[in-house]
Amino acid sequence: MKSAHVGLAAFETRAGEAARTLLHNQGYDGGWGLTLTSVSSIVNTSEVLPILRGGGIAGQPVRPGLDFLTGAIPEHSRPRPKGGRGEHTRFIAFGLAGLLSHPRFFHHNGVAETAAWCVGWLEDHQVDHGWPEVLGLDDTSLHQTALVVHRLAELRDALHDFGPGLLLPGGVETTSLLERVEPLIDHGVHGLLYHRRPSGAWGWRTYIDTDPSPSKTALCLLALSTVCSGTGPGGEPAYRDGPREAGGVHGPVQRKRLSDVVAEAGQWLLHNHHRWEEFVEDDKDVQGTAWEHMAYALCTQATIRAGASPRDPRLAKAWKLMNDLWDPEAALWNEPGASGKRATIRAAYYTGVGLRGSDAASGPNEPCRPRLRGRKQGVGRDGHRPCRPRSWPDRPPRDTRQRRKGGV
Repeated sequence: MKSAHVGLAAFETRAGEAARTLLHNQGYDGGWGLTLTSVSSIVNTSEVLPILRGGGIAGQPVRPGLDFLTGAIPEHSRPRPKGGRGEHTRFIAFGLAGLLSHPRFFHHNGVAETAAWCVGWLEDHQVDHGWPEVLGLDDTSLHQTALVVHRLAELRDALHDFGPGLLLPGGVETTSLLERVEPLIDHGVHGLLYHRRPSGAWGWRTYIDTDPSPSKTALCLLALSTVCSGTGPGGEPAYRDGPREAGGVHGPVQRKRLSDVVAEAGQWLLHNHHRWEEFVEDDKDVQGTAWEHMAYALCTQATIRAGASPRDPRLAKAWKLMNDLWDPEAALWNEPGASGKRATIRAAYYTGVGLRGSDAASGPNEPCRPRLRGRKQGVGRDGHRPCRPRSWPDRPPRDTRQRRKGGV
């Protein structure tokens, strides 16, 4: 763990360097692409904005990035024959993430209005058990549904922070928008739970029997953790964490609290760390681009969110890899890959988020209850208290095939 500790200690410096590198390579349109010379995209711009925030950069650089998103989200989400980049759910999910990345700028021109537009898009295009990868497909995408649920839960928390009845720029009123957001969260949560395996994991595709996917499990864990961790305007829990039906596609239906679902998913990831600690995971369901999940970083973040210690020896190889992927010449993190390492915004985002979450495991065992405003003890820099069960299981859930498939 020595090199991992070096990486953790050096993170603040590296995060600042990465933020400055990205700042100096901001596009003329205010956005960013996958690499420093790529065409700007919703996804990569939304990944850069929290990196800037983590590096202590706000103000003028953030406003052009938000301006890019407020224009690009409705424009890029149009069908290709009509001049868009395709009706992909990821444009909406990542777009919301970018719009919410700097809450103090939610009053910036067009931000609240575009967030409400995203909510309307999600209302119009939901399918059974969630949202599709792209419009026209009936199959629910675990990837996109988890991203949507995660971002809607963050939007819910932001609206609670603003308070009821507040009129935001663009004519968006917090209470009415919240009343639209909460049913969508519930719809997505129902879908994620429906596809959960008895082992505590999720497969890499819906409705068919596939090997468990570490990345999809991590994405679902993070989404459900965010749902059950928010607080209402009076400090009460934003989500009533009662028993809900889990499962249905694979094995018998169980009744689980979201906090227990999160804990069991975290245990599954730790028990199967060999499947993700040094890997990326291909996602063939994502259309229009070659999509890879940075499993080594994504799963590290998820296990810590579920209550694992950053110093757990099962995370040692992942920490070492993230430490070794730092490129001092590029002042950015690299992606690992068979074709060699390359510095990308995607690698910087997932590595930075994973490292930022390394201080989120302090505090006593308790149910999901992060984002306690005005209370700093035990709350990580991402604003979340670890979502821990009342009693941490002695052994991880049993079940999992040990084969490495799909890049893991």
